[in-house]
Amino acid sequence: MMLQLLSLTLAFDDARFFGSVMFNDADHPDEPPPTVLVDHAGEAPWFRLRNVDPDAQDLSVPAMVEADRIMRFILRYAPERIGRTAADFPQQP
Repeated sequence: MMLQLLSLTLAFDDARFFGSVMFNDADHPDEPPPTVLVDHAGEAPWFRLRNVDPDAQDLSVPAMVEADRIMRFILRYAPERIGRTAADFPQQP
């Protein structure tokens, strides 16, 4: 399965962030796009993921793997995109 990022939407306030990550699945272009919801968490990795598809909650599902990778990248290298700093998201060793 080959996923391509279709949309990344994150919103934030003073205490938390939330949003969604949508993908384009070239293997199934007529099906709804795989979508993963993102929510703030108070401990590492600092976010929770939930697939919109109730049968695809496993973290090994391609959309979940890609959403996890994207969120880890943002929180480590571009936290200012959600109104934070790197110090807000200490990385695990």
